[in-house]
Amino acid sequence: MLSLIEELSDPLSQVGDATMVDPGPVDPYQARLAELGLAIRDHRVAKGWTQAHLGKKVALSNTAIAHFEAGKHVPRRDVARRIDDAMEAGGRIWNLRDELDDNPDAKLVQRVFGYESRAVRIRHANGVIPALLQSPEYERAIIEKNIPFLGGDAEDKLRHRARRHEILKRPDPPAFSAVLTEAALYAVIGSRSIMRDQLLGLIASSQRPGIEVRIAPFEGNADLVQVMGEFSILDLPTGRTVVYASSGVRGLLVTKQEAVAGYTGIYDQLLTRVLDPEASRTLIRRVVRETYSEHHYT
Repeated sequence: MLSLIEELSDPLSQVGDATMVDPGPVDPYQARLAELGLAIRDHRVAKGWTQAHLGKKVALSNTAIAHFEAGKHVPRRDVARRIDDAMEAGGRIWNLRDELDDNPDAKLVQRVFGYESRAVRIRHANGVIPALLQSPEYERAIIEKNIPFLGGDAEDKLRHRARRHEILKRPDPPAFSAVLTEAALYAVIGSRSIMRDQLLGLIASSQRPGIEVRIAPFEGNADLVQVMGEFSILDLPTGRTVVYASSGVRGLLVTKQEAVAGYTGIYDQLLTRVLDPEASRTLIRRVVRETYSEHHYT
């Protein structure tokens, strides 16, 4: 793969995200990526252009265009914009590319932030520390770790996270509850020192009014990581509920109430398999003491 990239006059590492992982053939991210590639091909064919002709129009090689159309690489945002403009696609190619992104200016991210900001209750399930309860050091470490897979600008994402943190700091914050697996307490993000501070911060956050953190212990829950996935249930002041679910490296906004009911049902089932808030804090304290005490990383 590297030898091919190095041979290109416009290296794919400079125009597309060649390092994105393959979440698997059934992942909706791959379906959307295939749809983007097909849209590029369809618009190109409709204009009677070869891959080389399109490449010339947007200052890329025909090989780069072929990789985009085959879904092997994701065009950078600016590259997708150039392709859309060159083929007069009316924003279709750009919109498909935008849906693959987790940058703060992506439409999906903005929509979710809008719902999250207005929510009166947030219920969250995840295998890592919830974003709204992450320490600055932890979230920087996890964002920077994911840049090779998700692309984008780390500083932009951190600024967006800072805006999200304000949701729980406002005078009328939403009720917030989170279910996470015990594995999240042991998954070292950044360093052991960062994990210690993060877990101590998680304990402190869980003692604030309106915030509840509950842990699903290893015992009796070996299958839970596969079952629970990652999602946030957002109850809006209108009485409507929406869900943001993460699948692979792409998020999905669920607004159809039948589908939303499925997620709320899963969350209710999760609550039958987790520790109560005080027992959860006790477990977190034990993990800090046994795994992240200062002598473990000094």
